[in-house]
Amino acid sequence: MGSWGPGIAANDTVADVRDFMLDRLKEGASLADASSRAIRYFKELEDDLDDAPLLWQAIALIQWTYGKVDDAVLARVRHDIESERGLDIWRDDPKGLAKRKGALDKFLEKVQLANPKPSSPPKTILRSAPFEVGDCLAVRIADGRYTAALVLKVNNENPEWGKNLVAGLDYLDEELPTLAFFEERKWLFKHHGNWNGKPDLLWFIPVRFREASKRIAIVGKIQIRKSDPNDAAAHGGWNLLGDQILLCRSSKS
Repeated sequence: MGSWGPGIAANDTVADVRDFMLDRLKEGASLADASSRAIRYFKELEDDLDDAPLLWQAIALIQWTYGKVDDAVLARVRHDIESERGLDIWRDDPKGLAKRKGALDKFLEKVQLANPKPSSPPKTILRSAPFEVGDCLAVRIADGRYTAALVLKVNNENPEWGKNLVAGLDYLDEELPTLAFFEERKWLFKHHGNWNGKPDLLWFIPVRFREASKRIAIVGKIQIRKSDPNDAAAHGGWNLLGDQILLCRSSKS
């Protein structure tokens, strides 16, 4: 379990259960069905003294947000909070423990009452990857010049989070890059900071694309080779596209 704050939702376990239930609701499941499926799917959490209360808090959170908390769920949440179950990991930090207790008390006070304005069930928002494999991108940077990037892969397995694997190229000019330049495969390698010469390679997810698209132009398409990079460990928003070229060029001087 990982927590980044005392709040109910500031926790990896709660986030996982919440996201699972939201996905079921988007598929058309009822709130009761999404809850029962979450209980079955995360049943192993019941064997963990720290994580078990989080499972029920997450279910209560979603039920309250989209309707009313079931009596059985509310009883379980109330029992866990009043018996201070799941608080052992907070006891080494008195201030953090106090904040966590306060957050739990407020949460219980809220979910004991029906939500006066429950949200409508969430819907799936399709966000396919915006580019095709082999698309050659000219990216205008802040000073008005262009850098270049090559689209290596498309992944639309998650229809809401379609992503492109994109590699930055070592190009910086006032003119658009030509297709011949993309064929040369002059990958951009990052020698600044702690990058240790790693290539500028990133999975771009549908975050801030509308803003970034204003400075991206497709200049053509080329064939991807088996020797081209085929994966990256990191993900990021489209606002990051092209931000490495000036840093890389500065590190060379």
